[in-house]
Amino acid sequence: MPKRQEVAALRALAGREVPEGLPPPGEWPPTPPDLLDWLKRNRRHIIDEWVDRLSDLSPSYRARPRDELIGTITEAFDADLSALESTRLDRIIRFIDYITEKRLHAGFPLSDVQKAFELFRYIVVRHMTEEGLKDLLARSAESLNACLSFTLHRFSDHFQNMYREEMVQYASNLEHEIETRTAELAGSERRYKTLIEEINDGYFVIQDGRIVFANQAYCRMHGAPLEEILGRQFRDFVTPECQDRVLAAYEAAFCDRPLAGQLEYARTGCPLEESATEVKSRVVDLGQGPVLIGICRDISGRVAMEAKVREHERMAYVGHLTASLSHEIRNPLSAIKMNLQLLSRNLELDGYDQRRLEITVQQVSRLENILRQLLDTARPMAIDTAIVNLPGLARSCVDLLEPKATEKKVAIVERYGKNIPEIQADGGKLEQAVINLLLNALEAVPEGGRIVVWSKADQAKGNRSVELGVSDNGPGIDPSHLPRIFAPFYTSKPRGTGLGLSNVRRIVEAHSGAIEVRNRRPRGATFIMRLPC
Repeated sequence: MPKRQEVAALRALAGREVPEGLPPPGEWPPTPPDLLDWLKRNRRHIIDEWVDRLSDLSPSYRARPRDELIGTITEAFDADLSALESTRLDRIIRFIDYITEKRLHAGFPLSDVQKAFELFRYIVVRHMTEEGLKDLLARSAESLNACLSFTLHRFSDHFQNMYREEMVQYASNLEHEIETRTAELAGSERRYKTLIEEINDGYFVIQDGRIVFANQAYCRMHGAPLEEILGRQFRDFVTPECQDRVLAAYEAAFCDRPLAGQLEYARTGCPLEESATEVKSRVVDLGQGPVLIGICRDISGRVAMEAKVREHERMAYVGHLTASLSHEIRNPLSAIKMNLQLLSRNLELDGYDQRRLEITVQQVSRLENILRQLLDTARPMAIDTAIVNLPGLARSCVDLLEPKATEKKVAIVERYGKNIPEIQADGGKLEQAVINLLLNALEAVPEGGRIVVWSKADQAKGNRSVELGVSDNGPGIDPSHLPRIFAPFYTSKPRGTGLGLSNVRRIVEAHSGAIEVRNRRPRGATFIMRLPC
């Protein structure tokens, strides 16, 4: 057979092209005959040492029976010898294919088997060096390396191809199983989402006092991600004021004494005014002991609406009462005030009598002011808008109260931003609101205190608006009063009516605006009116 045809046949026998950088077997350098003779003479010694060294090579080989190792190493030596002697690769290819499948199925790492093949060259080189055959070793190195390189490349490629085929088959089987399971899970997930995740109410499961399941609506209601909810005590999500009542209901449920109707409480994770919650629950056994399952619903909107309805009913009653009595009260008050003023000018009173008369006139004026506030509260808020410059309006209010501030030695500081747009508003109503805020601040600050009046443009969240604020360095507002500070008739002052701030809010809201109050640090309070441009 021509040499070219022989090389092609050998390549076909190998099952692949010869690796790049290696000569084809037919072009290997000839093996020196004396190397072949030396190998045949030392065959038994080389095989025995090869087997001994395998046991120390890795735990994988150490676990194999010695008889098995002797058999495989003997075949490996004879296959190498055959390739070196005739450059025919059929025997070594058969052995490589056999040992590849054997070691792959036994779970051997690729590197362990590569090292085992390398031992042939290591042992041969060491023995020849010790016997002083360096000249023969030099002449034999090229053919030894060519044979070993082919063996390692053939084994590595075959090992990886078989491993890849197994992985492809495993992946195919796994993919089919995953597709089947995924289809089943998808159907289950759709039903689960429909029943649990898609509802707007919070769904939860409690076991031994801890939350073991919660849907996304529950997480949103309590302002926490799922991983921060699962495993925690359910009472952590109830405000301290409601915990005793909720815990009592929980214990009663497990004692088969469920509460009649639904339980209402305030939850954590949201502002107090949005925390009203209604829960309905029952005890069931899901196979791992009794648990409490429940549905909680945000009822803050309903509670706020009910409060607003009650407020409107109360205000309607106050309006009806005020309208009925205003004529009967205002006319006598006006007559009393006028006569007292005349008497104060015409009578010559001595000592404290004149002061008593002045106090009486002041109290009558106070009664008139309370009546006016009641009438303002009872009437529907009607506004007559025009172009208003907010800083100019604030300046006029400050000028009006400047004498009162000077008398109390209170400094009023004005700070107005640049390019504040004008607004459409009822200037008279806004002046009433600003004066109310300034009077409250003057009452709150001690002698020598400080009040800041400021205004600026605001474009938060894309909505153009203007702000007007009044800040003071008084004692601030008790946090417990903040939620109700704008409620009609709610006051912490001994002589207050609780109508001033209520009317301020009504004026601001009539302009489609909002008012905010917050305490300052280290002391004092700030009221902010936000009005749309």
